[in-house]
Amino acid sequence: MRKKLVYVLFACLAMVNMALGQQNESRLVLNPEVPIVGQDLELTYDPKGGPLDGRTDLVGIVYMYNFYRWEMGDVRLRQEGDLWKGTFEVPDNCAFIAFKFQSSFTLQPDSTDNNNDKGFMFIPQDVAGEYLPGRYLAWGIFRMPSLGAEIGNYFSGNYKEISNEAAMMWTDQETKRYPQYGRHFFSTMKSVLRKMYGDNSLPGIAHLLKVMESQPDLTENEYEEISTTYRVDLKNEAKADSIDQVILKLFPRGGLARFNRSFELNRLPENQYFAAADQFRKDFPIETWRKNPNPRGFVYNNFYRELATRYYKSGNYKKLEEILPEMDMVWINDVYRKSVEFAIRKTPTPPETYIDMSKKFIDQMISKVGDGSYMQTIAASPRQAEELARLWLNYYLCVHAQVAEKCGRYQEVVDVMNLIDENQRYASYPAGNEAYVVSLEKLGRADEAFEAMKGVASAGQMTPVIYDKLREHYAVLKDKPATFEAWIASLKPKHEVEKIKNQLRAEMVNVPFEPFVLESHLGGKVKSAKFKKDEIVVIDFWALWCAPCIAALDGMQMAVDLYVNDPTVKFYFVITQDEPNKEKIDALWKKNNFRNMEVLYDANPKGKNSRNVVYKSMFPGTSGIPQKAILKNGYIRYRAEGYGGSPSGLMDEISYVIEILKEEDNHVKK
Repeated sequence: MRKKLVYVLFACLAMVNMALGQQNESRLVLNPEVPIVGQDLELTYDPKGGPLDGRTDLVGIVYMYNFYRWEMGDVRLRQEGDLWKGTFEVPDNCAFIAFKFQSSFTLQPDSTDNNNDKGFMFIPQDVAGEYLPGRYLAWGIFRMPSLGAEIGNYFSGNYKEISNEAAMMWTDQETKRYPQYGRHFFSTMKSVLRKMYGDNSLPGIAHLLKVMESQPDLTENEYEEISTTYRVDLKNEAKADSIDQVILKLFPRGGLARFNRSFELNRLPENQYFAAADQFRKDFPIETWRKNPNPRGFVYNNFYRELATRYYKSGNYKKLEEILPEMDMVWINDVYRKSVEFAIRKTPTPPETYIDMSKKFIDQMISKVGDGSYMQTIAASPRQAEELARLWLNYYLCVHAQVAEKCGRYQEVVDVMNLIDENQRYASYPAGNEAYVVSLEKLGRADEAFEAMKGVASAGQMTPVIYDKLREHYAVLKDKPATFEAWIASLKPKHEVEKIKNQLRAEMVNVPFEPFVLESHLGGKVKSAKFKKDEIVVIDFWALWCAPCIAALDGMQMAVDLYVNDPTVKFYFVITQDEPNKEKIDALWKKNNFRNMEVLYDANPKGKNSRNVVYKSMFPGTSGIPQKAILKNGYIRYRAEGYGGSPSGLMDEISYVIEILKEEDNHVKK
């Protein structure tokens, strides 16, 4: 008689009144009330009184436990009066289902509704009214994200998960009701034991392991679970090694064999690596794996990224082109970032040498944008994964546009940029926007170039070149606002501007700063004690070795120019964590035509050569740069780290904070 995997070690807890029944939530109504597997489920969602009340574009995200496997899905909603309705086909093997509603399909929506962390959770039945295997287990582990079931993004950061005892009780019910399927949730049972008993769980894990090993027709994945349990949980390396040998004998082209071969590959010298990589592709073809995925599929991720990067660096574009069709979009994007994007942004390599290869990358991205490779674990639903893939595609289309413009292939620039929906075209990459505008002008399409520039301004993704071109257009406009700045502001959607300002207001601080005296690159010293009342002082902490710091200086120059005639606003550029090299600073300022940007030298701590005294006083506990600090009346009022990549976006951020601080003065005066 077949021995069943029974979880005999769980304590016999008193039976509770099962709360697995359906929920009658005021904001979500299902038809039928109990979901039926294999049939359509009608949803009616009423956002009134919830976090999505008044939102105009709602979607539904679905979390499912389909025969001991977590998956995600999407529900498109349509608005009917005050209600939102949608249809979802419940999978045939779905034992548990939960819904979350949000303002868009993005991974970080403005608002979500999961019933105030109580969840919109339901237990489906089959057509005969029976529940499915996995229902007890899912009900427990879904509400305990710390078990690592990869559904943690359903709940908010304030969610209080169920107790260890409750998780154990639900797992116990699953093993009692569906013991024949225990081998499918062996790892979950181990997790619950560890959660409940810590180091004292080892006897229970050992018993589970013994029963697991007795199961017939073990799969490679199950053998690997057994090996891992011996190696990691029971610290029995010898037994784990013996199990691995069994795996290699039974599955000579399986996941462990693939992993071992890939490990050997990375240890080979360069002159042997490429031939061995070709052999790896023949012995472990990825298309075979995709038809029937087995353990250690992550090996392909590492293998193809490494191989493609090596082909690019060695200039073997023919072989690189050969393997691109075998790669997922997420891998192609990563290699493109490390190769073409790095080359155009950070090296003097002539773009003519890699423009054709760049186009090959882009063509593959376009063909694979919907391949689902961004749906890693269940961090994203299918629609969310595609949304993320398209955002990256749009970004790299813009990068390729920059490459093509540098090569004088202006029509190609226009064709590539026009592949992006107009409402998203200018949101990704300012340098691509500039390439698009310049290419339109080179092709004699001045009117289109002007419209594109206005679109770029609306998106807040201008380079200094586009900003200056718009200034030229403003000069010849007939009906226009009184100032250029007012005209630029009029091109931006008011609701988006107010949204950004509200975010900045929420990030404002009121922290006193230590007075300082710093040497100026221009000679003399700058003393914070001399700052005037209500004067706004913007300090940019940067270093010569910091590429993002230097990239951000274009945006800071735009902000400086904006306030060059305003005596109440001052800018200082403090070189920190770096010895100030006067010649290099002068060369950088001359090369980029930086003006009215006074450099100060951060001070050394006593007895040290760190050049970080003022930086550390304003940003304790960190060393990251660039950092911005905006000061007023002896207090730090705003701090920001890093650079988002948009010169005009940085200008807007700085200017909006300055406007907010000036509004405070006006409010006090009134």
